[in-house]
Amino acid sequence: MALTPRLETKQSQSLLLTPQLRQAISLLQMTNLELNELIEQELQNNPLLEREDDHLANTQDTHERTIDDINEDNQSLYDGDQISNDSDYQNEFDDFGSDTEGYDTFETTDWSDYNQSKNKQNDENAFDYFEKKLSQEKSLYTIIDEQINLNFTSNTDRIIAKILSEHLDGAGYFRGDLNKISSLLNTPVSRLQMILTKLKTFEPSGIFAETLSECLKIQLSDNNQLTPELNTLLDNLTLIAERKFKELAKLCQCTSEHILKLITIIKSLNPKPTISYSNEQISYIIPDIFVKRSPSGEYRVELNSMSLPKLLINHTYYAELKNNKKASRYLKENLSHANFLLKAMHQRATSILRVSEEIILRQYHFFEKGIEYLKPMSLRDIAEALSINESTVSRVTSGKYMSTPRGIFELKYFFSTAAGSYIGSDDTSTTTIKHKIKLFIDNEDPKHILSDDKIVDLLGQEGIKIARRTVTKYREAMGLPTSSERKRTKRV
Repeated sequence: MALTPRLETKQSQSLLLTPQLRQAISLLQMTNLELNELIEQELQNNPLLEREDDHLANTQDTHERTIDDINEDNQSLYDGDQISNDSDYQNEFDDFGSDTEGYDTFETTDWSDYNQSKNKQNDENAFDYFEKKLSQEKSLYTIIDEQINLNFTSNTDRIIAKILSEHLDGAGYFRGDLNKISSLLNTPVSRLQMILTKLKTFEPSGIFAETLSECLKIQLSDNNQLTPELNTLLDNLTLIAERKFKELAKLCQCTSEHILKLITIIKSLNPKPTISYSNEQISYIIPDIFVKRSPSGEYRVELNSMSLPKLLINHTYYAELKNNKKASRYLKENLSHANFLLKAMHQRATSILRVSEEIILRQYHFFEKGIEYLKPMSLRDIAEALSINESTVSRVTSGKYMSTPRGIFELKYFFSTAAGSYIGSDDTSTTTIKHKIKLFIDNEDPKHILSDDKIVDLLGQEGIKIARRTVTKYREAMGLPTSSERKRTKRV
């Protein structure tokens, strides 16, 4: 067969994402902060878009459309002289990630060209809604969050740790009441104390301490400088303040000159571990969803409508200038973008609401009884229940927060994997199994250390089917030593 160039036709099918569909997907995964910034830019660039508040201040026209009051046929706005009646778009939209039905495209519409033509600044100064952050440097809470994700393998422990981190003061001291937090989460104080103890090992050294003495001891311990004399000194800080050096020398069983040297070491420590972070910009969590419990015991989900502005399309301005040949194309492009932005925002709100309602339905016992009752749940479970794409659920739950009677949680924290059981039930999550393994080890008799095989038997008595190698994997993931190492440690 001769290798010669030739022309031939080939027919094939492929899935393509239109610029508008890409923009819709982008809107879906944006946080409220990112979406607000996008809206601000659109309001500056699009003369047909305006805030509802600004509109009400200037006119009493009741026929302007809002995000919940959008015309069903976009094309009729371009060709007809009369604006058609408004329609309700609730439940009219298909899933962004599944297909493009319901999202009309226009030959004149190209979001990338639109953004470039509207923004005359240099490309390097253009705002990227996904990469641009509040600050180029990491904030204190970003550093803490990263350490939590590295040091806690249990999803439940991560949630508790992040709740505890909300009780840090400006100097880095923990000011929370463990009894109140325990009551709120319906989890034992001992577990909160265990997690808090681990948080005290985080950087910067001394963070999460509850007293000045404890903060300084942590710093000395991290530097391998915590001697018995320094430990005694830090237990009697009031005597140092009163300059009672002879009394301190007697307590520490050393000379007054040595006490002065020890005090010099203490003065070199940082009594406010987070003082260097005091001027950093901190982003506060604004919930996207509010969950409220009705008197009948039902949980109702509401979107936080106050965090986003309400937008209108100024059809009066469009009608006045649409017959102008020079402005006609420009106005049609802007009307196309404005209509699609409102539709995409409405779809985003609807998707967040539907996914949140399904999460509440599946995690009802968590909201009723506490964090110990968090059930296993995957993105696929939500996607199948709502007949949407799994990627859409992932985008909806990314960076979105829910304010509940038990605190503020990111939507993704409600997802964890499931493990099988002897009774054929799938309501036991890996998070629960890891928690049980840790409880067994923490409460074991020093004279009868539990082997991994024995832990398998104990879990089996509770109806949980699990292999010994899986117990070993979970134990190592939690940083727990082997039975022989625990035996030597607990004997000491």
